[in-house]
Amino acid sequence: MKSTLLICICLFISLFSYSQKSIELSFQQDARLLLVGDDKGNYPLTFNFLAKAEIPVFKIKKNHISIYPTVEYADLVGGNYQRYAFGAAYAVESLYGKIGATAFFDYGNIYRKGADQSFSSFSLSGELSYKINNWLKVTCTQQLTQRKDLKVLYDSKNEYVISGFFGLKFAL
Repeated sequence: MKSTLLICICLFISLFSYSQKSIELSFQQDARLLLVGDDKGNYPLTFNFLAKAEIPVFKIKKNHISIYPTVEYADLVGGNYQRYAFGAAYAVESLYGKIGATAFFDYGNIYRKGADQSFSSFSLSGELSYKINNWLKVTCTQQLTQRKDLKVLYDSKNEYVISGFFGLKFAL
């Protein structure tokens, strides 16, 4: 866990000066866990937070390719869930007017409180954003995550979980 975080921090710092466009930080909350909870004992207002730091590295017309570290933390009934990952994204800055879209792919590790092991995991996400001004966007993200931890720790038949997040994205 510490080595993954260290690598993400080093890449973030080294690429900050290389970036062709401003870095964007997004902070999002899982909509289902916030509003209705789930059937596993997590009640409404359950904290499930997703943060990304998107660093543009290559511009293609009005679109760009970014790399990013991401952190997800959830305070779940069975113990907290932490996921640290690093990935790449393709962003379309304007689909229609102020609406943009981004496709994400990342790979990282899941850590569960009480488990003595980490679980490798990949994730695919799609994001729609609405640009409020030059430094703020409202975002909505659909995420498919590989969850080996559910199979190993809880003998779940479903290894993949779909989550929906909403939040804000800030340009630095």
